[in-house]
Amino acid sequence: MRKPLYILTLALCLSACTSLVEKGDKLYKQGLYQQAAELYEQALDEDSEDIKARQGLAVARNKIIDRGLIEVRMLRLASNFTGAAQKLETILRNQSLWNLQTYGAQAATQSEELGHMQVWLRREAENLAHAQQPDRFRWFESQYAYLLNNAQITSELSRYRSILAKDGKARCLSLAEHVYGQRFFLRQFVHKYCLAWQQPVSLQLDNYDQSRFRNVKIRENLKLGTYDSTAQRYLVENTTSQLRNVFQASLWYTSQAKKTARFEFNTDISYERQARHSQQEKRYMVTEYRVDPADQEKRVEVDIERVYIYPVTEYQEYYSARLGYEGLISGQMLSHQQSSSEVNSTKSHSANFKEADLEPLVAQFLNLTDLLKSQLDPIQGKFEEDLNALWHRQYCQHSAAESVAENALRCGKVDPQEDFVNHWFRQEFGVDYRAMKSLYAL
Repeated sequence: MRKPLYILTLALCLSACTSLVEKGDKLYKQGLYQQAAELYEQALDEDSEDIKARQGLAVARNKIIDRGLIEVRMLRLASNFTGAAQKLETILRNQSLWNLQTYGAQAATQSEELGHMQVWLRREAENLAHAQQPDRFRWFESQYAYLLNNAQITSELSRYRSILAKDGKARCLSLAEHVYGQRFFLRQFVHKYCLAWQQPVSLQLDNYDQSRFRNVKIRENLKLGTYDSTAQRYLVENTTSQLRNVFQASLWYTSQAKKTARFEFNTDISYERQARHSQQEKRYMVTEYRVDPADQEKRVEVDIERVYIYPVTEYQEYYSARLGYEGLISGQMLSHQQSSSEVNSTKSHSANFKEADLEPLVAQFLNLTDLLKSQLDPIQGKFEEDLNALWHRQYCQHSAAESVAENALRCGKVDPQEDFVNHWFRQEFGVDYRAMKSLYAL
């Protein structure tokens, strides 16, 4: 039995791969090379030995490079050298990732565009090196790493190292002057920044971060009006344990703090089961032999309806649950409440009478443990979401001049796209938060 099943599974898999390849071929013919490549990749994920998918992927990727080089040329001719450089960088990265080599006209076009980019890259490097914003230069090197290497001018940039190092160290020392008091995130950033520019600094802060917490305690308020409170209690305890873990993994938790965050987790469950006893009847037909009214000497088959009466217990269940947490953090209330209810009707009997097609019936009661678990499961994600939202309200909506740097760094942890975050980084370093995060592992 196993061998035919294996053959069937293999056939279905091959059929699916063939379908993906055929779809990829259609997209390729329509000039949708990127979408075609994605389907060929899916086919290879399912069958790495699929020759047609492998060939299709190679041809589609080659067309992607061709089209990309055309776009590079068009951007350059439109004097959009930044756009052309970014596009050519993407092409070179893909060639490396895909292990592709260029030949013939494609290689000639790429070589020509690299020649034009050499001029632009040298000019950009010269301007950035003397702009007194060394991080813009570092981001330039990171952003166009493949392009600089292929244009063979990476080594030329070493002549700017002394200028950049001087500016970087000066910026480090300027930032270090603002590290004091409760600016713990600024201290962490400045430490990394100065280390990158090899500038030793001594950074002093308060002993404890007064805005965050070293410990968290969650008190459980349980009202479990169910028949199996042991299982319910275990689920609630497991949930509060998960909430503690979520808090300890959040931005609100740090070993540099001293305070304890306190929450209450409320669980109020009520359950009632009502039973009503009654009798039900089931009609069924039997065949008996009776005297034929037309001939007293004969007997004939006659269908007779009979009634079977049996006891039934009907149940009505009523379940309701109110769950939630609440606590005060930095003067702001963090809370979540949810409620749900269930009504279930079921019945049971022990009748076992084949003539009436009756078998014993077991009542289908609510599974209170599974029901509570399904209600508790989303709370962990909601708690994490609320903690981040509270952090956002605390640090992404307050940008007073004396704390803008600290708040920008704190806000960037949860919302790197926040306008005031990127405004501060561009003003200070010439690049946005994403670039600085990449350069200094924020």
